[in-house]
Amino acid sequence: MSGLIDTATMIMRASSQRIDVAAINVANVSTSGFKRQLRGADAMASATAPFDAALARVRVDLAAGKLMDTGRPLDLAINGDGYFQLRAGDRLVYSRQGGFALAADGRVLTPQGYALQQVGGGDLVLDTATFKVAGDGTVLDGDRALGRITVMRAREGSDAEAIDGALFAIRDDAVEDVAAPSLRQGALEASNVLLGDEMISMMGALRGAETGARLVQVYDDLMGKAISTFGQVGR
Repeated sequence: MSGLIDTATMIMRASSQRIDVAAINVANVSTSGFKRQLRGADAMASATAPFDAALARVRVDLAAGKLMDTGRPLDLAINGDGYFQLRAGDRLVYSRQGGFALAADGRVLTPQGYALQQVGGGDLVLDTATFKVAGDGTVLDGDRALGRITVMRAREGSDAEAIDGALFAIRDDAVEDVAAPSLRQGALEASNVLLGDEMISMMGALRGAETGARLVQVYDDLMGKAISTFGQVGR
């Protein structure tokens, strides 16, 4: 009989996770470079991992978002494979969120303060506000090359691990340069979240929670009947 409660608990926890993830996705529908998070429903389908571990695992839909023109010279979008490499303190992280700003010292920074990296390593530093970014990532001031933006990816057989929906970690031994990157200046990659999909996911999660609650009610009814029956037999 306790298996009924275990099943109900599993369903309700998975439903709660799905609602939480849908809420995160909806909140980031306008966040450039954000990748839709997936959790909960995938855990229910996992037959190889313990339920708790599968439920906690976050997967990310890596499908590319639509490129949107902004006209801002420090808005950059990757057209195709790869991630921008960013220095966050003493570690390197990766993102397709390309809304940058120029710091007082010339470094190109994300809104979080992460420094954009260049080919060969090191922060990209610009000494002018008038520049062009070529399709291969080369930054030009007229005919003068100021540096080249590095675009990286995880090697085949390796994965980029989601830190959140717009930021990723890749092991140092599993990252490689994209040989022929395609960058677009004055554009951003939109989030790949579709509100319709999130509403459907949330509705499915709510129905799952209702199913779990009904199972608990069935358990309570059965226990009540059992106690009543045993009580009558004992008289």
